[in-house]
Amino acid sequence: MKMDKIAEHEQTNAVAVCFSSAPSLADPSTGVIEANMASAEDNGQVNVFRFRDNYLKVTPDEYQDYPDAPRESKVPLIIDNGAYNCKVGWANDSHPRMQFKNVIAKQRGKKDADIQIGNDITNIEVVRWLLKTQFDRNVVVHYEAQELIFDYIFSHLGIKTQGSIDHPIIMTEPVCNPNYCRQLMSELLFECYHVPQIAYGVDSLFSFQYNMPQAAKSTGIVLSSGYQTTHVLPVINGRLDSTNCKRINIGGAQATTFMHRLLQLKYPAHFGAITLSRAEELVNEHTFMAEDYATELEKWNSLEYYHENVHKIQLPYTPIPGSTLSAKDKEERRQQQIKRLQEMNAKRRESKLAADQEKLEQLMSIQELIEDEDEDTFNRALEKFGYSSAEECQAAINKLNLSIQKTREKILGIEPADDSNNQEPCKEEPTFDLLDIPDEAMTLEQKEEKRRQKILKSAHEARLKAKRLREELKAQQEEEQKVMEAKRQLDLESWLADIRQQRQELLENRSQRQQQKTELAKRKSQASQERMRILTQLAHEGQAKGGSGKGKEDTFGQNDEDWNVYKTINKEGGDSDSEAEQEKLAELEQLLAEYDPEFQKETPAQQQVGMVFDIAEYYQLHLGVERIRVPELLFQPSMMGIDQAGLAETLQYVLSRYPPDVQNTLVQTIFLTGGNTLYPNLKTRLETELLAMRPFQSTFKVYTANDALLDSWYGARNWALTPQCKTYYITKAEYDEKGAEYLKEHHASNRYIPNPK
Repeated sequence: MKMDKIAEHEQTNAVAVCFSSAPSLADPSTGVIEANMASAEDNGQVNVFRFRDNYLKVTPDEYQDYPDAPRESKVPLIIDNGAYNCKVGWANDSHPRMQFKNVIAKQRGKKDADIQIGNDITNIEVVRWLLKTQFDRNVVVHYEAQELIFDYIFSHLGIKTQGSIDHPIIMTEPVCNPNYCRQLMSELLFECYHVPQIAYGVDSLFSFQYNMPQAAKSTGIVLSSGYQTTHVLPVINGRLDSTNCKRINIGGAQATTFMHRLLQLKYPAHFGAITLSRAEELVNEHTFMAEDYATELEKWNSLEYYHENVHKIQLPYTPIPGSTLSAKDKEERRQQQIKRLQEMNAKRRESKLAADQEKLEQLMSIQELIEDEDEDTFNRALEKFGYSSAEECQAAINKLNLSIQKTREKILGIEPADDSNNQEPCKEEPTFDLLDIPDEAMTLEQKEEKRRQKILKSAHEARLKAKRLREELKAQQEEEQKVMEAKRQLDLESWLADIRQQRQELLENRSQRQQQKTELAKRKSQASQERMRILTQLAHEGQAKGGSGKGKEDTFGQNDEDWNVYKTINKEGGDSDSEAEQEKLAELEQLLAEYDPEFQKETPAQQQVGMVFDIAEYYQLHLGVERIRVPELLFQPSMMGIDQAGLAETLQYVLSRYPPDVQNTLVQTIFLTGGNTLYPNLKTRLETELLAMRPFQSTFKVYTANDALLDSWYGARNWALTPQCKTYYITKAEYDEKGAEYLKEHHASNRYIPNPK
């Protein structure tokens, strides 16, 4: 994979970085650098990963024994007090004895016994809203929390001395730590814990000394990026030049928050599953620094490049039960599905029956108006309901009667009654004796009666036609049913295939109508333009008929072909036809549920033609451009709304504060440290930026630390073992005499500036 190649490339260039105050991006002790491929073999997809959720695998720190050697020889205690991780150990240890997150979980109103600290928090997401820390950015300001951290450290180290901690303490502090903050820290250690001696140092400078043997006399620039901040620290002849130090408020915490926000906005359906701990894991294991951000963005525009480099993160999900069910469970589930379909169909039929009956009553009341010889009211009622003639109204009444009869039979669960055995008593054939008499030979009353007979005759003929069509349709349906039943008994698989095909055709018709409805809503679509053309043509024909003679009647709608034209121009897409299709679809699904054991009714989204729903893919997060966008915060903080310069601009500004000869000396030793500098390709990116900002053919060298987490602690440990270390301790007497903020300067410390001078 590309990530493996990048890691190998970085190893060949001796890239390893210290991280004293931020989580490691590749912690060897936790196996993070192992390949995180998880489900690629399971589902045949490439670049699919699973969350490790290491925050759920935290082991609480054990209470250790108080070793004899440190107790008797007063071995110094090394505390690397990072904003993310705290590392603690004796000066004669090869590795820290304790490493834990520098956070506290305490509920308001609870006793101190209920406080959880560091690795005692087994699931940090559960108590995320309760977390407290002693830091504001990278500066300790909450000393009640710091006291709880000290209690945790000393108790777990097994220190049992009564009333005091009888060991010198070497402790890290942030760059340019305010005197007031150092005063409170010294006060806490001397007055509360009665420690004999204290020494302070800067974590990144301890790392610099540990990795550079000549650091005590060398000149260079330390680039330190931790959990909350990034620093550019010029070192002149082994001493920190605090006047030209610069801080950027960007670190691992901001990168985690940025990733968290991006993914929650991108995948709102998985809002709860995207936690800060998981966002931190994605930043640590799946991001890399772009050597040229603009060029890399252009690459991500390529679909091929996207598929090759996207990382798909599989969220936990519950698979849909499938073939693992037993035959008995499948049969029970199928019966339940049949019952649900029957209940749904019954409710739909009842609501349809009520609507049809209500409409039929309205149309019957309209028809009674013509029998009452109220022609004006009759015409207004026809116009209100959208009918142009009495014949059209009568056809609608006949259609509703047929629909109501069929619906009632289906609700009652009986076979359609035979019209020949259930006929109403014979009525006399109506007579229309005035229709053949010319209008010239009639009185005014006879003309009105003739007009009435003409309407009644049209209605009578429409009823006869509807009855004939109903009988033909019934005979056709009975014949088709017999054929299908015979086919089912003869070849069930072929019969099921036909049922499935009919159902699929109905679904396709529904999809086409929905598509047509969508297209008609767009003014410039082809379907909308065709509708306007037909409307214009119909209007022109209506004007031609109206102009050819006054009183000409509009006959649109009386022919069966007119219905197809109406469906074409109707924006609703012919929904009256879809009612019959819905009935047919329900019947087919009921048959499939009854006879097809493998039938599963899809959701509306799945009924789209050709759509296959993969639940595993639905629960995947695709990390594409986020893999380079999040690390880019280090060079472009404005992407997150932080109005500060990036690392390259700040470095260039710091260099500009020195003469050219000093600049050339400084850039010969540029040292990267801090957990937020562990992005693959960061060293190459920094070299690219230096090449652009430095004069033509000038030289520079970029170095990185040897250990990702512990170089600052190792540096403080090595310094504690040197003979000159003892001269830099602050004793209780000096604390009382020179003030609590007093600091003895050394090669890895801040500069001490008394306040007031």
